[in-house]
Amino acid sequence: MVAEKQAGTASVGRRVVQGLIDRLLSVATGFVLAIPVVIVLQKLGVAADPVAQAAAGTWVGGLVVAAVLNEVVLPSRTGGSTLGMRMTRLKVIRLDGSAPGVTHYLIRYVLWVVDGLVWAVVALVVILCTPHRQRVGDLAAGTIVVSADEVVLPGPDGELGAVAQTELALGAREVRLDGRE
Repeated sequence: MVAEKQAGTASVGRRVVQGLIDRLLSVATGFVLAIPVVIVLQKLGVAADPVAQAAAGTWVGGLVVAAVLNEVVLPSRTGGSTLGMRMTRLKVIRLDGSAPGVTHYLIRYVLWVVDGLVWAVVALVVILCTPHRQRVGDLAAGTIVVSADEVVLPGPDGELGAVAQTELALGAREVRLDGRE
């Protein structure tokens, strides 16, 4: 059963485009880094097999570094968006509406191992079947991808699963926000 789109959650189409942009940027970065390695090794007269191995290693290393920078470091420092999310006007927030920390982004990134299975069909199916359009990484990290144009902060009605708190604990004594003690 496909869940209806919740207010503020990103459309599946925009998430697919965003995911493609982010993956293509990582792959392209790996190639850009591998090209000079190939050129230098060929000019040094290195045999073809070691050149191919060095190129492949540089490409994979560059891809991983670019992906970590884009999926973990960049969003944690710039308000929750990867480069692809910026282009498609999306951002990541926690279910309570607050900004995710580095750990949340790291969990989302690591779980691409699961989400990316079968050309990301697993992510697509999970997104379509969850109430807040979350992939496995989002479910584990407690995050949600929303439109940056219309970020909906959770209210007391439980819009994003949040519960309004009427009390704030301060030291040994509790102070209530409604003025009662």
